[in-house]
Amino acid sequence: MSLPVLGLFALAYSGLVLFALANAVRKLFPPMRAAWTAFGVSAAVHGATPFLFSESERWLPLTLFWLVPHLLILPLLLFAARRQPPAPDHHPR
Repeated sequence: MSLPVLGLFALAYSGLVLFALANAVRKLFPPMRAAWTAFGVSAAVHGATPFLFSESERWLPLTLFWLVPHLLILPLLLFAARRQPPAPDHHPR
């Protein structure tokens, strides 16, 4: 598989994971906090995976493989969260 195809896959996967997780967490938190929580959870899981399941020489490329797309999607996620009203059953503190 070529590098541009892998990059598009990583970008699409990151977008899907972050938006789906933020949508699920939005039932517990307001939209902006849900977006940051989704990013944190995804970063923790995807950040730990290369260190747990690969050799040390592959840690940097595998970390960049998830980190760069996540950082590219983060502004879109925060923009979408800022435009959403709070959930109807959520009462801000």
